[in-house]
Amino acid sequence: MGEWSKSIGEKGEKIVKFIFEEILEFNSLIENSSIECIKGEKHKEKKAKKNKTTHGLDGLVYVESPIEDGLLDTIVISSKYTTKYPQNPKTLFKAHLKDLAFTVECFKNSKANSNINQKFSTVNKTELTGILVWLSNEDDINFDINSKVNNIAIDSSLIFDKIILLDNSKVNFLFQSIFRAKEIYGKENVSYVYHNSSLNYSSLQSFTYGKIFPVNYFYSDIIPIRVEQNNSVFLILFINDDFSLENFYQILSFAKTFDHLNSIEKTIINYKNFDSLLNNSEIKDVLANFQKYKLEENLIVKKFPSDYRNN
Repeated sequence: MGEWSKSIGEKGEKIVKFIFEEILEFNSLIENSSIECIKGEKHKEKKAKKNKTTHGLDGLVYVESPIEDGLLDTIVISSKYTTKYPQNPKTLFKAHLKDLAFTVECFKNSKANSNINQKFSTVNKTELTGILVWLSNEDDINFDINSKVNNIAIDSSLIFDKIILLDNSKVNFLFQSIFRAKEIYGKENVSYVYHNSSLNYSSLQSFTYGKIFPVNYFYSDIIPIRVEQNNSVFLILFINDDFSLENFYQILSFAKTFDHLNSIEKTIINYKNFDSLLNNSEIKDVLANFQKYKLEENLIVKKFPSDYRNN
């Protein structure tokens, strides 16, 4: 049983490395480090006889934000890889959340955090985010555990700013959008598009796109990507949803906000489910309100289908 648990844990660590280094290409991932626990009595497990002394960090990433000027994003990662998600996941999720919140609480006041902040002279603010990577080996690749736990009551004694849950569904979306785009077009040709957040006025004057994945995009069901290939520029939008006319109208309005990319020759919109035979006539009705687009010429709408666990 111990060996099985160890092998499951090792696969979880391997996938965390794949997510943050291969898909998102963060170059600052630090794996399997630890920090001192400064609230040993509060943070110890119920059955433990002694106070907690350390917290393990499955991963740590820090990077200057491309969508907020002067901000350093620091990410504390907890990896939980399981054979199957529990049928009633709220209790276990609360335990995972509590464990990560305790780690984030101590990391905020740690020497490691202080040392990281001192490396950046151009930042005046740090945002500390916990990311819980909770994945299942046997459940469907698009299994959405997030929707089953998003209404839990959070213990008011937990101290953290943001904790993001990455489940099977979210990780597969990142894989199918970002990783596959880099495979098809070449990673050197793929960049993330940075929207105007009203907090990135200075950086947006120089960098409207780049190689740094914004932490806020973890929340989003839209990933905007710029592809430059053979002197052509494409805007590719991956939508973590099925096609609908209402959504399509909103996405075209959203795409217009990226006119600052300059010289976009083609916009490609990818849905999880789309059928051109059924939906193309509906699309043309919507295009009456967007005269700049012509279907199958400068506008392509399609389905993107493959499993991050097999890489």
